[in-house]
Amino acid sequence: MTGFRLQISPRVVFLAVLAASLLAMLWENLPGHLSYDTVAQLYEGRFHLRETWGPALYAKILGLFDAVIPGTALYVIVSGLLFFGSLGSFCALRDRTSWVAPLVAALAAFTPQVLIYQAIVWKDVAFANTAIAGMVFLAHAARNWSNLRWRWVLLGAALLFLAIASQVRQNGLIVALFGGLALGWVAGSRRWRSAAIWALGGFVAVAVAGQLLTMWSIPARSPPEPGVKTGLGIVQNYDLVGAIALDPTYKLSIMAAADPADTAIIETRGPLEYSGRRVDFIDRDKALNDAEWNVPTQVVARQWVDLIGKRPLLYLRVRWEDFRWVFAPPVIDWCLPIYVGVDAPAEKMGPLKLEHRYSDTDVGLANYSTWFLDTPIYWHGFYVAISLGLAGLLLWRREPADIVMAGVQAAGVAFAASFFIISIACDYRYLYFTDLAAIAGVIYAAVDPPMLSRKALRL
Repeated sequence: MTGFRLQISPRVVFLAVLAASLLAMLWENLPGHLSYDTVAQLYEGRFHLRETWGPALYAKILGLFDAVIPGTALYVIVSGLLFFGSLGSFCALRDRTSWVAPLVAALAAFTPQVLIYQAIVWKDVAFANTAIAGMVFLAHAARNWSNLRWRWVLLGAALLFLAIASQVRQNGLIVALFGGLALGWVAGSRRWRSAAIWALGGFVAVAVAGQLLTMWSIPARSPPEPGVKTGLGIVQNYDLVGAIALDPTYKLSIMAAADPADTAIIETRGPLEYSGRRVDFIDRDKALNDAEWNVPTQVVARQWVDLIGKRPLLYLRVRWEDFRWVFAPPVIDWCLPIYVGVDAPAEKMGPLKLEHRYSDTDVGLANYSTWFLDTPIYWHGFYVAISLGLAGLLLWRREPADIVMAGVQAAGVAFAASFFIISIACDYRYLYFTDLAAIAGVIYAAVDPPMLSRKALRL
C-alpha cells in the first residue's frame, strides 16, 4: 500500500494566512468605522451633492458602493480585497515563496494598520490601498513585459488605480511620479531617451486620467471646486501665524499696509492660538479666522513669499515645528492614532439612516491599539528606515518587479517628506501610506528574500 503524505507549500500557507487575515479584519470591523469626514462624503455620494472640500472622486466611490448595498460594508470588503489581493499576488511576482513569507504576513496582520485601519472608511486608507495596488499592477506588467497583450492589460489596471490614488490625496501624484520612474527604468532598456519617454508618458497619463475621473465625479450644479488655491491659502496663513508666534520680531508689514485692522488682530491673537499640532486651534478663534480670510489672498501670498525669501531660517523653523508633530509627534495620543465606531452630526446621520456606534467591540479594538502606541509600530521614522533599507536591497537585486517595488518604498518616503511643506495637522492617518508601503514591502521581500535569491544566482 502506497503511503499518503500531505505536502503543504509555503505559497499555500502564505495565501491562507492572508485570507485568514482578511476574514479576521472583516469579522472584527464590519460595517466599518465612520468619522464625520466619512459620513459627510457618504452623504455627498448618496445624494449627489457637493458640500465639503473632500475629494469628489472619493464621495463618488462611496456613493457607487452605497447604491448596491446601503452603507459602507461592501466598500470595506472590496477595499480589503484590493489590499490583501495585492499582497497575495506577490507570489506571482517571484519564482519561489519562502517560509518566511507566511510568518511575516501573520505578524503584519496583528498590527493596527492592517487589523483596524483597513476598515476605517477614510480617504487616507483608500489612497494607500489604491496606490499600492496600482504599483503592484505595474510590477506585474514589468515582470510580464515580453507578453504584449498581458502587459497592456496590467498597465491599464495600474493606470486606473494610480489615477484614483492621485485624486483622493492632494499629494497623491507623488506615487505616480515614482511609478513613472520605475516604468521608464523597466521599459527604457537602458536607453535614456526611451526611458524618459516612458517615464514622462506614464506620469502624464496618470495625471490626465485622474483629472478626468474627478470631472466625472463632480455632481451637476455643484459650487466651484476650491482646488489647490484654498489649500495653499490655509498653509500660507498657518505659516505666517507660526512665524509671528515663534519670532515676535517678525512683522506682517505687507499685510498691514493693505489691511491694518485685520493684520493687527492676526498679530495680536495669532501667537496665542498657534500650535504645530494642528491648524484647528487657529480656526476655533472666529475673530482670528475671519481676519485671516479678510486680507486679500494675493496680499497673503506676497507676505508668505517675503517670509521665505527674507527670513528662510524662520520659515524652516515654522515648517519643522509643524512637520515634527505629524512625523514624530511627542505625544501620539494627541494625534488621533486610531478611530473606531460611527459618529457625525444628526443632520448627516439621519438621512443616511446611520446610527451612532461605539460598541463593546469598538472599545476592545481601541484598547488593543493602545498596546502599540509607544512602540515602533506607530513610529513613521521606523517605517521610513525600513523603506530605505528595502529599496536598497531590491535595487541591488534589480529584477523588473523589484524596481517597481523599490519605487513603492521611495514613494512612501517622499510622500512623508512632502508634509514638511504642507503639514497642517498631526493626525496619524496622514502618513498611513508611508507605513503601509513599508509593511507591504517587507512582505514582498519575505516572499523571496533578496539576500537569498541573489546568493542562489551566484551558485
